[in-house]
Amino acid sequence: MISPFTGGKVTRKHKLETFTFRKEKFTVKRFYFVCNDTGREFTNNDVDTQVFNDIYKQYRERHGIPSPERLKDLRSKYGFSAHIMSKIAGMGINQYGLYENGEMPTIAMGQKLTLLFDKKSLLECIDKAQPKLGKSYLKIRATVEAFNEPQIVPMAKVFYRDFTEIVQSLICSKVEAIDRKPRWATYNQEWAMAY
Repeated sequence: MISPFTGGKVTRKHKLETFTFRKEKFTVKRFYFVCNDTGREFTNNDVDTQVFNDIYKQYRERHGIPSPERLKDLRSKYGFSAHIMSKIAGMGINQYGLYENGEMPTIAMGQKLTLLFDKKSLLECIDKAQPKLGKSYLKIRATVEAFNEPQIVPMAKVFYRDFTEIVQSLICSKVEAIDRKPRWATYNQEWAMAY
């Protein structure tokens, strides 16, 4: 980056600053640039956007408001449109889409959005929204009821299970083929001492 004042070199610095958002204080690391020739401080759009994103992130964490990414993931998990999710959540036609795009909901609306992540609560919201959903109500409800969360198995367990199954199958096939005990099953401590 070059200085907008002299076209010379700049130094990137940062400091902790406290900002007020919705009557609450948030401290964030704010980056800025200093012109090496004049000593004047300045920022750019990317740096300012990062400050706002950090404030929004802290606000969301403080009040349990889901992030735009989580809202998009929730909607895409069931294959619903933002319009349908707005109806389910009991908000304006395009409001869910606006929250997905980064608009900050109120604390009350954020808590309502958080309820949608629980399957039982989501089904209750769908039932309440039945008049708004009309003919698609049964299909939407069936989609949510039929959805099963994928099971996450740690890779170590998968490897161990697969490894043990392979070893057991190899051992069993050799034992059946030669019809005697595996070598280590007849282990004798005296033989081990001899070597």
